[in-house]
Amino acid sequence: MSNSTEDFFKGLILGAAVGTVAGILLAPKSGKETREDIKQFALDVSNKAQDLYVSSRKKVEKKIEDLKATGKKIDLEVYKKLVANVIDELKNDSEVASDTARKIGEQLNKDWGEVKATIA
Repeated sequence: MSNSTEDFFKGLILGAAVGTVAGILLAPKSGKETREDIKQFALDVSNKAQDLYVSSRKKVEKKIEDLKATGKKIDLEVYKKLVANVIDELKNDSEVASDTARKIGEQLNKDWGEVKATIA
């Protein structure tokens, strides 16, 4: 995984964690229960974010393969349109926050260099 991808996940997790941790800390539970809740939440968010990114990346790669099969040229503009399409699909998922979908889209767009190297 590239550094920008790792930075993306760190930012996504941090943003989601701040709000949730505040809620957990304000809940009437013991310190031990609260710490366990925070640990579990961090693990869940990290896993979900990574799963969403990986599945989105696979969808983009599938769309690229479909275009290549028809003989179409894939450049940055075409790639960004494919990413936008996948992100629109992701935003329609009621379990995915719009901000999360946007951040995944930003990361996928940053991945163009890696993708370009694999399709050349």
